[in-house]
Amino acid sequence: MEDNEEWEEEQLVLVELCGILETEVLHEATTEHCRLLGINTSEPVLQIGPYTFVGEHEDAIGTNVFFEEVQGDDSEKKRFQFKGMTTKSIKMVRAFLKQTAEEDDMPVEVEQNSTEESFGEQN
Repeated sequence: MEDNEEWEEEQLVLVELCGILETEVLHEATTEHCRLLGINTSEPVLQIGPYTFVGEHEDAIGTNVFFEEVQGDDSEKKRFQFKGMTTKSIKMVRAFLKQTAEEDDMPVEVEQNSTEESFGEQN
């Protein structure tokens, strides 16, 4: 490969989101609205629009396989191309930020809600 050629690396990450979430936010999510921080740490953080999630790495049950839809000659038939696989995932729960002190310059504490606590209550 020549030095002046550009290339791009793509990584696929399987993330399981737990907690109440408006599906419209996911459908409208684009790269500009999503941030995944600390993916190689013990507690990665994901922000999708107004939602914040905190998670941990887990071994998947079985193997997760990724496919991408490709355009075929016949628009009626859907075709999929293999993109990758993983035996790991990141399970994330919704986190709510709350102020711990009255002063604005104090650090903010993150409060995680489990799936059971999230159903029925929405902040």
